[in-house]
Amino acid sequence: MKEKVQRIKEFVWQKYVDYVHPKASDLNEDEALEILEKYFTTVDPDEDPECYYLGILLFELAFQKEDRENLYLAKAKTMFERYRARTGETDWDVIEDRLEEIEEKLGMLGPDERAQVFRQVESELAETGTDRSPQEAIAVIEGMVLVPEGEFISGADGERKPLDPFYIDIYPVTNADYAKFIDNTGYRAPKFWSEQRLKDPRAPVVGVSWYDADKYATWAGKSLPTSDQWEKAARGFEGRIYPWGNEIDENHANYGHVDGVDLVTPVDRYPENRSVFGVCDLAGNVWEWTRDWDRIEIDMKVIRGGSWADPPVFLRCDRHLYANPKDKFDNIGFRCVRPAD
Repeated sequence: MKEKVQRIKEFVWQKYVDYVHPKASDLNEDEALEILEKYFTTVDPDEDPECYYLGILLFELAFQKEDRENLYLAKAKTMFERYRARTGETDWDVIEDRLEEIEEKLGMLGPDERAQVFRQVESELAETGTDRSPQEAIAVIEGMVLVPEGEFISGADGERKPLDPFYIDIYPVTNADYAKFIDNTGYRAPKFWSEQRLKDPRAPVVGVSWYDADKYATWAGKSLPTSDQWEKAARGFEGRIYPWGNEIDENHANYGHVDGVDLVTPVDRYPENRSVFGVCDLAGNVWEWTRDWDRIEIDMKVIRGGSWADPPVFLRCDRHLYANPKDKFDNIGFRCVRPAD
């Protein structure tokens, strides 16, 4: 298998990066794509992080497969971002140019269609490699992704902080998730639970205090993230201002609705609201409880991410607010983490 993969890598590099006549000119690109997809969803990232080869091949074949163009482009985007998460690569035109074109193409889709495409990508490119530990395999199955060890850029002053690896929920805890918790434990229902306006199964659960969120996390065998864990999951290694980049975009998140109407949206409504690690819906929609007490308002818990009711400044990944841990608002939810060890 490794010899085949190496041959394919050389072909992809020569044809689509160096733009020379590849030695393996007789290579069947459809078969090569199948081999690379199998390889990069089974091999341990520590053994071979360079999955951009798959991204490049997906990108190039997308324009030959009209019926699968959007899917291939979304897959290519995912593999490029996965490569960056694995390696910390932040400056490479081969990836940047293709990502820009992908954004332009996928930007023509409606929100629901884009969300459906990325759900299919998540299913087809699930990393379930045989070389992974049982804990990691379970974490992937349960909808979590790895945020690797290493320094990240923290706060508006750009402080560099080291952080151990951890797994974090891809999406905030939803109403459907929380309903399972209630059914299994008999725990009290959230505030607003009887109001249909906030009860879409795929929307983040709201009306839960910090204590409620902590109880759920313990039941799930997880914990609430620290403020630093949340920030690294959102900003990546390069310190993005928003999970998707450094410019605010009303098509990437749910925010700015100040007319008093509750507008919580399903967690997968904005597929571009995604960090380099694959963590989604971090900015806007709902604030998220963290494990930390605020350093100044010491009886308050830190919340991160902004919500549907907030202006763009509160969506910045380098900002936070705080709330009383007993508070139950219609714009605060949460997600969970677990150690990678």
